[in-house]
Amino acid sequence: MKKVRFLLLLCLSLLLAGCKDKGFQDIAVTSVRLVSIIPEGLTGVSAELEVGIHNPTLAFRVEDLTGAAKFQGQEALLLSAEPLDVAARCDSLYLIPLRGRVNGEFNPLRLLRLLGGDAGFDDITFDIRGRAALRSGLGKNIEKLDIPLSDLLGGTHDTNHEQIPQ
Repeated sequence: MKKVRFLLLLCLSLLLAGCKDKGFQDIAVTSVRLVSIIPEGLTGVSAELEVGIHNPTLAFRVEDLTGAAKFQGQEALLLSAEPLDVAARCDSLYLIPLRGRVNGEFNPLRLLRLLGGDAGFDDITFDIRGRAALRSGLGKNIEKLDIPLSDLLGGTHDTNHEQIPQ
């Protein structure tokens, strides 16, 4: 009887060791799509970005969302967004309204190169930064750099469950 109990305990411990609890390292951005861009005057812009997030854990808030659109490596447009509340234990799409302004050091006439064929959509990239935080205040900084515009315009961009950096 002792051998049977020992074998059952051994099997149970191996089973429990094989079970992995879902954690914050499993949160992933599943898709990104640029929905709209609306110019506001000569130096402003409003845009909407649709982001798919796989969250198998607790609800959290993404704060201090900022970004930059770069043309051939130079910051052209500075972006900001309101905080985003991500629901717990779900895969959801979130529509994020963005506000932007042209960087004062950037010459918008450089964008005419897109029309002349000297440059392509791959010359426009985006950097995104923010902070994911729990209600308790514990959080982690997020940074995604050099996302090509062609990925955002080509429909839903599947990032293959790219992990949020720890």
